[in-house]
Amino acid sequence: MTTVQQNKSILAAFTIAVSFSAIAALKTDAAIITSNNPSTLAAQGFDLISVPNGAEPVGTDISTLNFPLGNIEFSSSVNKRTIGNGWQTWSNGYTGEVYFTKGASAIDITLPNLSAFDFYAQPDVFGSFTISAIAQSGEASDVLSQVVNGNAGAQYFGFYSDDPLDPIRSIRITADPGAEGFAIAQLRGARRAVVPTPLLLPGVIGLGLGLWRKARNKQSTN
Repeated sequence: MTTVQQNKSILAAFTIAVSFSAIAALKTDAAIITSNNPSTLAAQGFDLISVPNGAEPVGTDISTLNFPLGNIEFSSSVNKRTIGNGWQTWSNGYTGEVYFTKGASAIDITLPNLSAFDFYAQPDVFGSFTISAIAQSGEASDVLSQVVNGNAGAQYFGFYSDDPLDPIRSIRITADPGAEGFAIAQLRGARRAVVPTPLLLPGVIGLGLGLWRKARNKQSTN
């Protein structure tokens, strides 16, 4: 075996060791965490990316949103509107796109395996109605329910997984039937890389050095 081949073998073994060390470091009680505080996900270190506005004209029914981390799919089509053009009010100064369920009281959103995801929601009818959301990965999150006013009262819903190998795969959102549907907007997502924990690094480094010494000794005897 040449020196180059030996180095490649060592690197491959080291990479596998890092991967398995990262897996072993994961919590066995991993869960999806919910939050109604817009600052929570940023405080957890997530670099959230906003879903960009699409090129479709206002009033278009859409079932897919193009997103830098992968497409976001709706279980049934939603109607694209903007504040002041098809949708009257929102909250927090937002004036961009919203996606209306066209009267449906529930919708499922399939995500491209994200570590974190958040959005705002508001009922169609001017009044106060309960809107609930639940996230699904290998485990389901707690239900995050809030009473939301349809007149400039859009509320925040946030979710993140504390296990990088168990990302959020879908979100289900429901509203009281009296709300006559709802809109969501300000969608953002993030993905977190899997890295070995500092406590495991000495063992991983030791394994790599052992493989390197073994390859060097074998080379010197040839």
